[in-house]
Amino acid sequence: MRVAHTEKILPCIADPWKLRIIAQLDEAPDLTLIARYLDGKYSEKLGMAVVRSGIIEMNFFQNGQVTIRMVDSEEEAINFVNKILAMAYHKAMITGDL
Repeated sequence: MRVAHTEKILPCIADPWKLRIIAQLDEAPDLTLIARYLDGKYSEKLGMAVVRSGIIEMNFFQNGQVTIRMVDSEEEAINFVNKILAMAYHKAMITGDL
């Protein structure tokens, strides 16, 4: 699973010097797996998982959309999401959850 394309690039609400990126993944994510292995929070009602890493916050949605806040560039956001997803799914494979 990877970022397929970027939909929007906006200024971050919390810090106007940072960016908020809205991107689309190439497939729908397993939100419970992402929350479990990335120490995030999952809301079945909202259909999303929220993950924080330092100041960067990501919201993963059932439909494959992901928002990334507090990044400096589109490239940073895409690379970060791809790496963090690979890490979550790798951890799941190691523990036998996949």
